[in-house]
Amino acid sequence: MLRLLRTSIVYRSAFIVLGIALLVGSFFALFSYQFSAQSEQEQANQRMHASLSTVESTASIACFLLDQNLASELARGLLKNGDISRVLIFSGDKILAEASKQLVQNQATPVVTMQPEAKAPGQLEQEIFSPFNAKEKVCNIRLDPNMEFIREQSASKARFIVYLLLMQALVMASAVVYVVLTMITRPIKNISDRLHTLSPEAGDKLGLPDGNEKDEIGQLVRDVNTLVANLLTTLDEERSLRIRHAIGEKKFQTIFENAETGIFQLNFSAELLSYNPAFLRMFNLTDAHQRGNISNVLTLMLEGQELRLHLMIDAAINESKVMSDDFYIQVGGSSQKKWINLVISPAEDGVLQGLANDITERKLKEENANQLAVTDHLTGLNNRLGFEKEIARLSNEHENGYAQGFFLLMIDLDKFKQVNDTYGHTIGDQVLCHFAHIATSTVRKSDFIARLGGDEFVILLQNLTHQSKAEEIAKKIISQASQDIVITDGVSVKIGASIGISYTDPQAFDPNELLRRADTAMYDVKRSGRNAYRVVNLEGVDTTQLS
Repeated sequence: MLRLLRTSIVYRSAFIVLGIALLVGSFFALFSYQFSAQSEQEQANQRMHASLSTVESTASIACFLLDQNLASELARGLLKNGDISRVLIFSGDKILAEASKQLVQNQATPVVTMQPEAKAPGQLEQEIFSPFNAKEKVCNIRLDPNMEFIREQSASKARFIVYLLLMQALVMASAVVYVVLTMITRPIKNISDRLHTLSPEAGDKLGLPDGNEKDEIGQLVRDVNTLVANLLTTLDEERSLRIRHAIGEKKFQTIFENAETGIFQLNFSAELLSYNPAFLRMFNLTDAHQRGNISNVLTLMLEGQELRLHLMIDAAINESKVMSDDFYIQVGGSSQKKWINLVISPAEDGVLQGLANDITERKLKEENANQLAVTDHLTGLNNRLGFEKEIARLSNEHENGYAQGFFLLMIDLDKFKQVNDTYGHTIGDQVLCHFAHIATSTVRKSDFIARLGGDEFVILLQNLTHQSKAEEIAKKIISQASQDIVITDGVSVKIGASIGISYTDPQAFDPNELLRRADTAMYDVKRSGRNAYRVVNLEGVDTTQLS
């Protein structure tokens, strides 16, 4: 039963309706019972008053004459009323007649003195006056109610009313249950049973219950059919979208696997989450790498440039925009160097997506173009633009506190104009190339050489603080430059080199002053006889060890 009440709306609704009906019926039945009992007692009292009114005239004569027989007859007559259990007729303290249900008096009661007694509940007493003088009291009649009879009568009527009310409640409840079952729960249960076997994909629909075509249940069936139809439409659309998504995903997977561009995903910590084969090829990662953990390979490849990568990631996250930058990497040890362009954009769920393109060829072309712009086409040395860029770089290092002291050698070739005028520009060009070779072979690879124009050269001896070492280099250049230069068989020329040397320390760097002093020293050499060097006056600096 409990299981049916929990699982069946039919039984549950019937049980609830019947329960409420019985509860309400019981309440009203109890109220009716009490009201009926009280009403019956009031009616019994009214009947006793009516009986007294009927015998009042006869009682007045009996009491006036003190006729006990007549009084006794009167008492027995009143006792025939079922509501009365005892009749007492007395005058003063003398009893004229007494009768009760337990002992009925068939003869006159001798006149006795009445003993005082307590008044019984519901007891009725009336004064009787003389028939000849309405103001002269001749006796009293006292009636005791028959409470058992009255209670039995009231209970009988009350029970009838209670049974009638309960029967009415049961009938009404049964009618309500029947109506609910036939018009509400049974159609709903039929709809529920039909839904269990409904096949929407086959086009099945719920049928409208008979008699419910225009009411709420009919509307419910129509709404369910509409919902099923919409659901089928949605499922068809989803199926179509899923098919298109699968096709698109397959196409994307094909592109992902076969693209020449490296495609990858990474998290906010720059750890790789996924990548395509092109990414592995681009970074020269082997199967051994693939089998291992390569989540941190990107930061390892960009060693020394990790900060730029993390700044790109932060900007992509915080500013929600696509970030791009170029990185220089070494793959396969130091044998292969590449330029890689990384593009990073935010995706979702803490993931960023990226593209990697090999731009080595473009970068090399840019570097070659830049190199051509700063290279002297005749000697292969740096030109004036290259020298200006190097001075700017050194100046920037000094401003940032990273600079070292260095020497600047300003060189002008002696007698070059005569060679040029005598043998022509072709021979002059060969002489310039010969001197460029002398300078290159004399200084360190870390030093900087440039041809400023014509026969004027400049050398930067970087990170050098020994004046003696600078003078030694100047002597070698002068010695080798002053030797005969064999151009062709039987043709040789002879030049020299005048060199001005100036020094700058890490604390004070003035490019213009540095050049001016070196140039002044060089012209001092030329005026003094050429083919020599001169160091400008370096105030406060030891001539052996500079710091």
